[in-house]
Amino acid sequence: MKKITYIIASMLILSLPLSAQSEVDALRFSREDLHGTARAMAMGGAFGALGGDLTGVNINPAGIAVYRSSEVVGTLNLSLERSTEAGYNADKSQFGMDNLGFVGYFPLRNDIMPHINFGFSFNKLKSFDKDISALGNSSSTLIDYIYSDYQYSLNSGAINNPDDLLIVDGGFDPFLDQPWLSVLGRNSFLIHPNSNNTALIPMNVGNNTAVNEIVLNERGYIDNYDFTVGTTINNVLNLGFSLTIKDISYSMTSDYLEDFTETNGYTLSNKLTTSGAGVSAKFGAIYRPMNELRLGLAYHTPTYYALTETFWAELADEMSDFAPDYLGYEPGVTTSNEDGLGFINDYDLRTPGKFVVSAATVLGNRFIASVDYELVDYSKMKLSTPSNTIDATDPYEYDNEYISTDFRNASTIKIGTEYRFTPKFYGRLGYAWMQNPYQTEFKKAGNSAVAGSNLIFRMEGDTNYFTGGLGYRFNQNFFLDLAIVYKTQTDDLYPFPNVYAENIEDDIFANPFELKNSSYRGLITLGYKF
Repeated sequence: MKKITYIIASMLILSLPLSAQSEVDALRFSREDLHGTARAMAMGGAFGALGGDLTGVNINPAGIAVYRSSEVVGTLNLSLERSTEAGYNADKSQFGMDNLGFVGYFPLRNDIMPHINFGFSFNKLKSFDKDISALGNSSSTLIDYIYSDYQYSLNSGAINNPDDLLIVDGGFDPFLDQPWLSVLGRNSFLIHPNSNNTALIPMNVGNNTAVNEIVLNERGYIDNYDFTVGTTINNVLNLGFSLTIKDISYSMTSDYLEDFTETNGYTLSNKLTTSGAGVSAKFGAIYRPMNELRLGLAYHTPTYYALTETFWAELADEMSDFAPDYLGYEPGVTTSNEDGLGFINDYDLRTPGKFVVSAATVLGNRFIASVDYELVDYSKMKLSTPSNTIDATDPYEYDNEYISTDFRNASTIKIGTEYRFTPKFYGRLGYAWMQNPYQTEFKKAGNSAVAGSNLIFRMEGDTNYFTGGLGYRFNQNFFLDLAIVYKTQTDDLYPFPNVYAENIEDDIFANPFELKNSSYRGLITLGYKF
């Protein structure tokens, strides 16, 4: 991108006070993790051409046609995630169900179409559970960012009169139609009138360097429910179709603190909850040109979500040392909702579709090698208002422009092997790599378009998974699989976006934290064939 593009993008869309969604939210609910049965995870999730496994069916619905018997299966997950920044460690452990499902095998006694299979499965696609703490110093302060946002909102007409930002007892609530950051900054005096009362100016902290801290807690999940049907043609071509329902539950609390002296500083707090559901479909085929080779192709349509968000913000300040005497400043707390319930907003999200190309070789009854390649175009994400909303303007016009500019095609490669040591005992190894979805220059710029007062965001890095496991067949009916999944990912954690101004001396730099994430997951799958 050129500098002028950065300037425009840096001004964000904060002039839409009740539009609390941005490209950050769109990506959060569009990017999935690596989850599934212990067998599939031990093989790096590379199951698109193999089938005969609930995770394989989730990747490529044609995999359901591989089954030659009915099956019930469930997977338990025990995980430990660690985030490290500047000596701060945040550990989060959890236990839950990653996978549960049923496949029904129905023989047709037909040479061309010998059987048809039906199935239902639950698969966890993503866990949001994370606790993060980070401490450091920033080149610029949140005051700089708030004032920059105020200037843009004033120049663009989002603010007609600075007095409209003031909270007046019994008066109109400025949080309903004014930019939230400007309202919070003005009522906490971080931006305040000059001595002549002719303009608002930022609070002057002199040469004091801010010590900044982020405390971020996230909880939630994306769950996937597949209703799948599939059949085989001449035992050579498998075809499958899935109708998918996805369920989102997400909550976040964040505190961003800046301290200038032992007794003077402020804290910006945000709370956010999002819930809703979406629908999509999957189409797949697996072709077996010879006994040793299987080729898979699948397409996942975009998911169409209807989401409801509740958001709340608060700015608590103690800046007595820096407030001009003429202000009559008193420390205090500015809250968007005195009752603490938050504002509610409904919106729709369309995630990008996904293509999956797979290949696997099966050598006798002893060895399997498999590889999957996935491609997702994240620039196709789209935010919109609900279809029953009547609005002359599109509040997400600029968000969607940023999405189409800032994101790109991202690849995922999965590789897995399985070796049968004895008729009952199996060993497995795998690896997966997920590419980050950002345009290179956008990731370097660190000026993601955020909305409202929820400024903290992560620029996620590439993700690596190293996996392995064992399997044991007790008899023709019962089986047990174990897997270990090790994940690494390094992100840039921003307290607020960088801002690139026309004059370089006015640029605002947030100095992101380097956040090193790693996690271990232990999986146990128990299944019964009948």
